[in-house]
Formats: sequence, structure tokens, C-alpha cells
Amino acid sequence: MPKVIIHDAIDSAGLDVLARRANLEVREVARDDDETLHREIVDADGLILRYLPLREPALRQATRLKVIARHGVGCDNIDMATATALKIPVATVGDANAVTVAELTLYFMLAAGKKGRHYDESVRRGDFLVREAADHLELYGQTVLIVGFGRIGRRVAARCRAFEMRVECCDPYIPQQEIADAGCTPVADLSEALARADYVTVHVPLNDETRHMIDREALGQMKRGAVLVNAARGPIVDGAAVVEALDSGHLAGVGLDVFEPEPPRGDDPLLHHPSTVLMPHMGGSSRGAFVRMATRCAQNVLDALDGRLDPSFVFNPDALN
Repeated sequence: MPKVIIHDAIDSAGLDVLARRANLEVREVARDDDETLHREIVDADGLILRYLPLREPALRQATRLKVIARHGVGCDNIDMATATALKIPVATVGDANAVTVAELTLYFMLAAGKKGRHYDESVRRGDFLVREAADHLELYGQTVLIVGFGRIGRRVAARCRAFEMRVECCDPYIPQQEIADAGCTPVADLSEALARADYVTVHVPLNDETRHMIDREALGQMKRGAVLVNAARGPIVDGAAVVEALDSGHLAGVGLDVFEPEPPRGDDPLLHHPSTVLMPHMGGSSRGAFVRMATRCAQNVLDALDGRLDPSFVFNPDALN
């Protein structure tokens, strides 16, 4: 009988999908219970994994594993080199949470640009005349630079266009005509584009190329008074450099759903800066997205067991060869 492990909890909708398959053993392993995971993975055929780390020792014990169904789109918590070498495909949820992350990105742009946190606190303490400052920003007519034009970046672009923004996109890994066809302006030089943008939002995977992509130099190239948003992965942005840019007034505001490390340390200046808007890495975890991700994970597992896993969901296609 095939066995599937769920490492950390998923929505019951995903469990229902698995329950409809006869002769399938489903074992749930609690968060941080590494001892049970290492024991159960030995004869597991499928693994549904959220954000917990999966490293080489556990993978090498998995002698029957046919798929790792990642409950999300990033795979930086998995030892991908080992998984690929062992011919274990890692399947993501595709665009199941793309809309949710795109909506959160617009929330960050609005909340940071409109100084929502500042004005909310002012009203609550009775300072209604704070409105006379009239210093919050608009989206209308402003230039937004979207770094990464994948499933999420495309949706962010559509929503920014609805706000009548000028949308520029930097992604050298896709045909540039796709960006133009979406009504946006493709840009090849990230440095030049940073200097023009009133809002910058990053939607790229974390890898050696993108780690600290937005560093002290990149922040210095940004327009003074711009807003930065990161709803991708924490290490894409140099947090210490962001604090410097906020303290100097070079950045008007920052919206962050992700941090380096996670959770952030209690003494991280980003937690206490008045110009930051923060969320606890929940951009892809709305009620609807959680259901969609759970059901997609379950279906990816069943498809892998049946030998018909859709390659479009597979992060490491070399594992399928």
C-alpha cells in the first residue's frame, strides 16, 4: 500500500482529496518532529511539505519517494541538488497562491505609500489634524518597476495598470514581447530602471543570482522617496541596507512579507521602524489560497503515484528523466 507523509498541517480539503483514493496510507508528521519524519520517510512514496527544511540525510533515507509536493512555489527549504540526483521530482502548486501574493503586493504599495500605519496611529491618539501634512503618495501616474514577470509578477502588473500606473518589468529570462503584450514596458538594465521607479517590487526565486539582489548599491540607485516591496523571499533584499535607506530618508517606505532570517530577530530595526509595513510571510496563505494549495499538493502526489505527474508543476525537471 502506498504511503504519503504530510509534514506539517495542510487544509482539510487536501486531506479529502487523498481520502478518496482507496488503499492509501496517510501519515501526518508534526512540525519539528524530525525523529518521526526520518523514521516514516524510509518507506514513503509521497511527501507533502510546507516550509520546513528537508535536507540530504532525510532524502537519502527515502528509498521509495516518488514526489515531494511542495505546499508553495519556492523550494529553497529543500536540498534540490540531492533530490534531483536521487531522481525525486519536486512539484510546486503553480499559480494556486499567485493572486493572493499579488493582492498583498498592492496592499503593501498602498499601505506604505499612503503611510497607513502612521495615520492610523495618529487618529487613534486623537491627532486628527495630522491630515494637514498631506504627504502620502498616490499610485496614479507613478512608475512601478516589477522585477520578475512570472505567475505573480504578471498579476501584479495587471493590478498596477488598473491603478493607472506606468508599469516597467525587468525579467531577462522570458521573451520580452510577452511583457509588451501585457501592456507593460520591458527593461533590460535594472540599474537604470531603479532610478526611474517610484515603486519597486520583487517577484523572483531565491538563488545565487538573486540573493541580496537589492543591496546597498541597488538601493542607492533607486529614486529618493521611492517605496520598496518584497513579498518573495527575505534574502533577496539586504535588510541592513534597507534600514540605512529608511533612516536617511532615501526610501519613503517598505513593505515586507519576508525576512532574513525568519522569524526576524526581536532586535531587528525593521520591526520598529515607523516607515515599514510588515506581514508574517503569509502572502500566499489566504483562506482561498490555502485550500487551493492543499488540493494541488494532494493531486500532485496522486498523479506521481499514477506515473502522470504534470511536468509544468515540477521545479526540477531533470528528476523526471
